[in-house]
Amino acid sequence: MSAKNFVDSIPIEFSDQQIYLYGEVDGRRCRFCLDTGSSQGIVYYGSDFPYGKVLGEIKSHDANGKVSMVKVAQYPDFTIGHLTIRGYSGSLIRTSVIPQNYDAIIGFDLFNKGLCAKIDAKEQLLILTDRRDFFDDEEGFPVKYRLLRWVPQIKLSPFPGFTDEARFDTGSRRLYEMSGSSLRKLEAVFPEFGTQIEGRSYGHRAIGSFGTENKEDVSFLSLDALVIGGHSFRDLHTMTTQGHSRVGAAILDYGPVIIRPHRKEIVFQPYSESVETWVSNKQMDIAFVPQNGRAVVGLVWERSIHYQNGFRQGDVILSIDGKPVNTFAQFISFPFINGRRHRFMVMGANGVIRTIESER
Repeated sequence: MSAKNFVDSIPIEFSDQQIYLYGEVDGRRCRFCLDTGSSQGIVYYGSDFPYGKVLGEIKSHDANGKVSMVKVAQYPDFTIGHLTIRGYSGSLIRTSVIPQNYDAIIGFDLFNKGLCAKIDAKEQLLILTDRRDFFDDEEGFPVKYRLLRWVPQIKLSPFPGFTDEARFDTGSRRLYEMSGSSLRKLEAVFPEFGTQIEGRSYGHRAIGSFGTENKEDVSFLSLDALVIGGHSFRDLHTMTTQGHSRVGAAILDYGPVIIRPHRKEIVFQPYSESVETWVSNKQMDIAFVPQNGRAVVGLVWERSIHYQNGFRQGDVILSIDGKPVNTFAQFISFPFINGRRHRFMVMGANGVIRTIESER
């Protein structure tokens, strides 16, 4: 790093529950995604990001628990804020859907090198410093983390008397997702937790670095309270996932987060200045995944409005509002409008083509 004993306030964008910051690479502006669930950076084959020489190979685990050997490439020197970072490296990933809204990922190794940070979505700022004591006077709800494969794991409680360990993963959008294995342990010890299970389905939805997760049972949860570091998130709707449980970037909707790597500590600072935050979010009840390059319904909850409107698992999206959708990239870039019913032409698993009117 080009500076020592520094504090820098770096503008960020918090969009669609993801953290983006701009930097300069080889004289041009680049957009990075800050992903604390990635141990190091990530760049993609076929992207415009000018990664340098390949340094070797490593065994890599994605968010869904899939494992693959990947190449590691060195980033060119890049600048964020007033700081120039040299010798940074990232996994070189081959994917069928290259992200269009950012150039590369910066992972948690930025903090493992000793930098402290405060991420404030409301002020649209990342405060970055190498001064260990800079945030010592800041109040909030601290929780310790341990590093597992160089990414932070925190302990929390989705039910009184039960402790879950979750990855602090700003690459994940939702506030909290419980792993299927954690749910099975919870149900075995506390059968009464069944009252907080809204329903069950079968399918897949999460897309990791090495493809879409496998199909399995999915449970839709309505948690009375999720307690993190003594702070309660009340009336939280979520679902199970594969791999590790996760706390995602949506936590920034409710307050800033401070990362103190020398203490292995993450501090949540609620906007409410209270010991509890009411979430009362809408349950996610449909998911689209890439399959053979096309957008396909990977999961739809039988009690959802999308199911009532006609969506079924395995439906291939052919067009939306009369516009052909030939790739998954075209689907995710389609200009959906919140609250508007769109006309989907789909082909079911039986080969029958039908039209569905529904919100996205």
